[in-house]
Amino acid sequence: MLTALRLNEVADASWREFDLPNRLWTIPAARMKGRNSKARPHAIPLTDDVLANLEALPRFKSGDYLFSTINGVKPAWMSDKIKKRIDVRMLRTLRAMARVRGDDPARVQLARWTNHDIRRTVRSGLSRLKVTEQAREAILAHRPPGIKGAYDLHDYMDEKREALEQWAKRLRSIVDPPPTHLTDARANIVRFGR
Repeated sequence: MLTALRLNEVADASWREFDLPNRLWTIPAARMKGRNSKARPHAIPLTDDVLANLEALPRFKSGDYLFSTINGVKPAWMSDKIKKRIDVRMLRTLRAMARVRGDDPARVQLARWTNHDIRRTVRSGLSRLKVTEQAREAILAHRPPGIKGAYDLHDYMDEKREALEQWAKRLRSIVDPPPTHLTDARANIVRFGR
């Protein structure tokens, strides 16, 4: 959610791709999507939120992969079983939220979604934040078509960093919204009764 990367670009990450002092993650061309060997390395500026997630990860002694079931020697395989477990947890959470709101949790359904929907959500969110088209496409590692792609070699690093910081701030406001008077009133009702 914080980087708009494809699933395997994250799942196959290794520590050697990270330049933590310079707050940069460079995914080599070999791991990037591309046709006819036109894939290019992709540099992602690391926001405070991404860095906090990285710092929370264990460091394996045997291998270099961030996400691994065998001590970092090989990356974890992101199977449909994992997606199904995520769906179960999401539905459980949505139903709990419905219960808190006073809605019928049995009526709550989880809409079908794919991992690629996350990229679409980030791209749409960046549009709502008025991030430039060039920065949005650079974040997604999309190369401009035609003559633009041939001549515009700017890496948009500063623009990507600013956009991802804005996006991280937006996500934080969703995950941990600032208290409102209505929220305070609801908390008091729960705490002291009606």
